[in-house]
Amino acid sequence: MRFGLMTCYDLRFPELARSLADAGVQVLLVCSSWVPGEHKTEQWLALNAARAIENSVYMAGVCQAPPVSVGRSVLVDPMGVVEADLGLEPGVRTVEVSLETVDRVRESFPMFRQRRL
Repeated sequence: MRFGLMTCYDLRFPELARSLADAGVQVLLVCSSWVPGEHKTEQWLALNAARAIENSVYMAGVCQAPPVSVGRSVLVDPMGVVEADLGLEPGVRTVEVSLETVDRVRESFPMFRQRRL
């Protein structure tokens, strides 16, 4: 399994996630201290899901808990389904990811072969 690492603000730039997926990454890890503010939690969740869907990867978004950050550390599968959400409290959770799931999604949605610039 190949992992790619991004940090906080990188999540807003789809090009970085795509370049990592192009390099063969199946799981993107993003460590963050996503600053609270208007709609920031919604943005955090939406951007993690978007990067997962558009790259057919798992997104493991780890974010510091409130009050410093928005919390909501998540694991999003390649279809955009949130498989784990730690909520607002500090915590630890173990989750399994499946290469078969990544392969199946990439076969069902062959975006890498079909994309055009």
